[in-house]
Amino acid sequence: MTVAQRIEATRAFLAVTTLIGAAVVFVAVRGLQPNFGGVLPAAAALASVWVCRGVFVRRDVVLWLESRLPELRYSLVALHEDPKSRFRPALEARALATDVRRVVALAGLRLVGVPAAILAVTQFAVLPFLARSDAADGSRTVGHDARRGAASGRDAFSAIIKPPSYTRIAIDTIDDPTAIAALVGSEIRFIGAHTDRVTMPRRPTVLRFGAGASERLVALEPRADSSPHVVLSLPARDTVLPNASGVLTLSASARDDYGIASGWFEMIVSSGDGESFKFRDAIIARTAANGARDFQLSASIRLDTLGLRPGDIVHLRAVARDANPASDAESGNSETRTLRVYRRGESDSVEIEALPPPEVGKSELSQRMLIIMTEKLVTQSRSLARNAFVTESRSIGTEQTRLRKRVGQIIFTRLTGEEADEDAVEAMADTLSPADALLKAASDATGAGAANPLEPAEGDSPVIAVNRPLLEAFNAMWEAERRLGISEPRQALPYMRSALAAIQRARAAERVYLRGRPPKIVLDIVRIRLSGKKDGINPGERSPRASAVAALLERHARFSSALQLLANDSASAAIDSLTLLRVEALTDQPAFASALSTAVNDLRSGRDATLSLGAARRALVGLPQRGSNSRWRGQ
Repeated sequence: MTVAQRIEATRAFLAVTTLIGAAVVFVAVRGLQPNFGGVLPAAAALASVWVCRGVFVRRDVVLWLESRLPELRYSLVALHEDPKSRFRPALEARALATDVRRVVALAGLRLVGVPAAILAVTQFAVLPFLARSDAADGSRTVGHDARRGAASGRDAFSAIIKPPSYTRIAIDTIDDPTAIAALVGSEIRFIGAHTDRVTMPRRPTVLRFGAGASERLVALEPRADSSPHVVLSLPARDTVLPNASGVLTLSASARDDYGIASGWFEMIVSSGDGESFKFRDAIIARTAANGARDFQLSASIRLDTLGLRPGDIVHLRAVARDANPASDAESGNSETRTLRVYRRGESDSVEIEALPPPEVGKSELSQRMLIIMTEKLVTQSRSLARNAFVTESRSIGTEQTRLRKRVGQIIFTRLTGEEADEDAVEAMADTLSPADALLKAASDATGAGAANPLEPAEGDSPVIAVNRPLLEAFNAMWEAERRLGISEPRQALPYMRSALAAIQRARAAERVYLRGRPPKIVLDIVRIRLSGKKDGINPGERSPRASAVAALLERHARFSSALQLLANDSASAAIDSLTLLRVEALTDQPAFASALSTAVNDLRSGRDATLSLGAARRALVGLPQRGSNSRWRGQ
């Protein structure tokens, strides 16, 4: 073997032992993963390789051998620096005569032995110590509890819940969990018989641990973080200003369950008339709340600095945002106040005693704000990520839906004389097109036909003539909502502007309205109780939908099956069945889910669950009722 081959063999041996030692370090730190971060094992292994990185460099290996073996007398360094030296034969003879095996073997032993010692200490000292003690922050490894194991027939098990950092909520630990309720995004670590790490999802779900007789179910109940609640105190109401001068005081309050990050006022100034409008927007008094749960916001505006002209409208609202870092987290918004500068000629109307129509000014305001938000989204389309762009477009579409429903309620109330809720508007819209549905209500109320719904007719009654622009606005909002829902804000803008123009025409039409007092409201008790006949049609008794009844019967059958498992001494299977049933009932039967939670806890702890199971059954099917044909009269 030549000197060069001996150096390469030494370098290869040291490199292999270094990598083996790094693998041992990884395994040792991996055993501590539930108590430390998930990247710590890899970081520790890389650190051990970095410390011994010299074994991969030929020159460093040569210098290391020279430092450990003085008898070499720098022969290896000389051969490495000058392979063609005229003293090469003598240098090679001295290097080959020196025995390096003992030094290299000891080095390899240290490279592997030190990590192996760390592994032994971790397995036989650190982990047992952590199993017997609690860490200061609540993170702990739970030992086996003999009494709980005897009562439940399962190994000890616990969950450590770490809420999102912005909430500043302390870490909590639940022993032997069957259900975990926490904020969406909370980190949950399971320790004990089953070790795992999950993040609280957005929808209720069930986790399964183990298999067969040792299978364990844990229900996850997410709690959504609500947006801040914001109230605009000043200005207290919509106002008409005689002139654009003076100081306007703004005041608002906000409250959040975990803390507010910042708050501000938003202002939009609209100028123009007819279909030509210009908008200016501004952010006023942006203030950091530093995580306060209750926050007061105030500011003042000098109206003469805004350059307002007669007919201009100032829209104001307060906005607050919590510290939730999620991209889809919504800010809290207050109601919007409108300040309109008086325009000459607005009071030149006949003095009559009349019934004022419902306000549509807020609809106009909201539509303008939606247009501004959509225009900003279009200008930022190239800089935004696709997911953020889609989320913002759908968010604006949701606001457009709310506004469309509000306009629909106004139209139904005007045309039919009755209060209409969202279900009534949507029920009509499901069977007809938006404009046709509302014009059908107008036809039923006035006796006129609904042909050519959006074409003006000279013979229209004043009621239809006044509300026709709102019908056009409703129809345009419907199309804009559809475009926003499929992430096409640019195509939605023309429909949104058409809706705003229609609302403007509706406001102009309301300057002239019918004389007279409002009709006296008469309550039709028979119609309210659904016990009368109308137009010769007997609707009969109302009954629940078949699908709802079928779902209730299926849930009742599953509950009865779980009780049968209890009767057959299959408590573990019964608990799992009740847990799955509880998770499914969280969305539509929260009272039943809450009662099941108590029953499952009683069963798992070995307590008598008769009362809690009875309460769960009553929450599912309701209290028993005596039929009208019963023979027992009860004196």
